[in-house]
Amino acid sequence: MLRRYKCTNNCKLPRRRKELIEENGIWRFDYLNFPYCPSCGEMMPKTYEAVKNFFAVYHLHPKLDRAEQLIYKSEFDAAARESFVVVETALRKKSGLDLHGVDLVNKALNYEVDKKSGQITKSPLIALNNLVTDSEKNEQEGVRFMLMGFFQGTRNIYQHNDVGHSLSGALPVIIQASYYLNLLDGHSITKHGKWIPHKIDYNDVYMNMPNPFDRLKLICTLRFRDLKYKYFSKKKTGTSENHNSEKNN
Repeated sequence: MLRRYKCTNNCKLPRRRKELIEENGIWRFDYLNFPYCPSCGEMMPKTYEAVKNFFAVYHLHPKLDRAEQLIYKSEFDAAARESFVVVETALRKKSGLDLHGVDLVNKALNYEVDKKSGQITKSPLIALNNLVTDSEKNEQEGVRFMLMGFFQGTRNIYQHNDVGHSLSGALPVIIQASYYLNLLDGHSITKHGKWIPHKIDYNDVYMNMPNPFDRLKLICTLRFRDLKYKYFSKKKTGTSENHNSEKNN
């Protein structure tokens, strides 16, 4: 417990003593823990562990790895700014536009619909989904407004003001950025939470698996999967042939 009370920069902390603490209406004498060092502002070890555990459950988009590392270094404002840059770069790359902020979002995601027929007359440069159902169109339009607010509101404040040293300010920005990046990758929420499957190069996995027991387990898993696939494919083919022969008879 004493080690978790120590600042990573070895700052001199107030003497640790029990104080009167209230939590959920219950009072007790206990040690007062600082989430951040009162001298330098760095996360205390207990706070660092809590943030680490959070990111272990909430998997950020891979492009935000640098922002996540900046959080661990307690560079919260830098982490937020990195998130804005990553999202804007992804939008420019996907749309092919050389614009910034609100103008970029509006021209990349905006589309036009014929009010009478409901048909799309001008497709967006970036379509988050198929834009067929009302839900899909609502998602496209709603995310466009959300991203415009993300840049015009939050990003501009970080860009032109000193927002201070705050994890509670930077963390929501990074989570929003991860959400937008997943949408741009095709993970529309209209697909009922089903992630788009991606191919895995198992040769690469094998070569980057140093544990020989893990390698053996991988080989056995893949062989079992292939046998299972062949079995069910053969069974499906046999059922289909029987059905066709019965139909012909």
